[in-house]
Amino acid sequence: MLVGPRPIVAAPAQATPNFSGWHLPVPAGEWLVSRGPCNALTPYDHNCNYYEERCAIDLIPTSGSMENIPMLAPQAGQVFFIGKRDDAGLTLLLLHPDGRVSGFMHLSRIVVGPDEPVTKGQVVAYAGHTGLSSGNPHLHFFVQPNAVERDCLPLEGLDEIDYLLEKARSHNLGWDELTLINPPPAVFERLPPIRVSRDREQVPLRLAVPRDTIFRLQVLLSGPISGTKILRGPAITDGSWVSSVITRTAEGAFFRVPIKAVGRSSAGTWGLATDPVLADILFTLTFTVTQPIAVVPARGILLLNPQLVSPSSYSSFDQPPELCWSLHRTAGQAPFEFRVVVVGPKPADSGWLNDTCWQPPNLSSGTYYWKVFVRDARGYMNRTNQRPFAFIIR
Repeated sequence: MLVGPRPIVAAPAQATPNFSGWHLPVPAGEWLVSRGPCNALTPYDHNCNYYEERCAIDLIPTSGSMENIPMLAPQAGQVFFIGKRDDAGLTLLLLHPDGRVSGFMHLSRIVVGPDEPVTKGQVVAYAGHTGLSSGNPHLHFFVQPNAVERDCLPLEGLDEIDYLLEKARSHNLGWDELTLINPPPAVFERLPPIRVSRDREQVPLRLAVPRDTIFRLQVLLSGPISGTKILRGPAITDGSWVSSVITRTAEGAFFRVPIKAVGRSSAGTWGLATDPVLADILFTLTFTVTQPIAVVPARGILLLNPQLVSPSSYSSFDQPPELCWSLHRTAGQAPFEFRVVVVGPKPADSGWLNDTCWQPPNLSSGTYYWKVFVRDARGYMNRTNQRPFAFIIR
């Protein structure tokens, strides 16, 4: 029986990849390439012997740390894999409508769930240094032609990448355009001040946080303000919090405002009022309050892959054969779901199945490669780098 989301159909690999409509998975602006792909002109390059690394790049900021920088979807797609590998750390793979797969490694936090659809520029994770990253936070990023073949695509043409100068420029969304989903506390320190004034009562924030999250934002109250003023707002613990002016400039007064995400609706509103001297100023910060978000720091990987039952690899047929496999009971925690992805002249995708056999639709003649992916009751999935099976349609 077919279960789960509507499958995304994979496309055949392209000899010359076209990245029009794609962007680097980091906010708009200039970044450094700390490690280039195999045989790149950068001082450090990736392993030429392993397909996931041959075309990969490592990105870091031009200044400061990469820790907790938001990671963005390079193109619309669907979450395909979430797992924690000893080498790659917390890892996310997105499957895109044209069949390509983008990979993010060494993450500190993932804020999307299995099979979730994503839009281009959506925040999907935050960078970190999990796995074998030498303790230096960075994003390890690569693109595969599809979910089946053990291959990668060179990233030339993906925004602007200059390996000689070790620089890259992203044309993805800018910081002020991002909707930050469940950000780590350190991210709030990177945000520009929230500008409020007497004639701007509603101030929407591009922010979605779980209920009961407490964070601080820097607020710029524009206009001349004399003396030491305070802002009062809703209670964080017992009684009301008070935020004093921390900086005063010609633009106005900067306040460090603590906020707690309360409320039971999908949108939360917090009113902030001044002391009696500034009682005429009233503004409201609005943002989205969500259900608790699973950060999946412990999502694991199934160590055993499905085994081929039939047909034997490279068998030849007039019609598409039924594809069957088996899985040892010790692979993970039952019940299991399976997904078959087929690439070739006419690609196909089974979606998630409960059965251990699947009949592909009508396929044109040619050689086809296929893999079986498995997910257990905990959401653990097998690694995606196992070797594919093959069959031929005459």
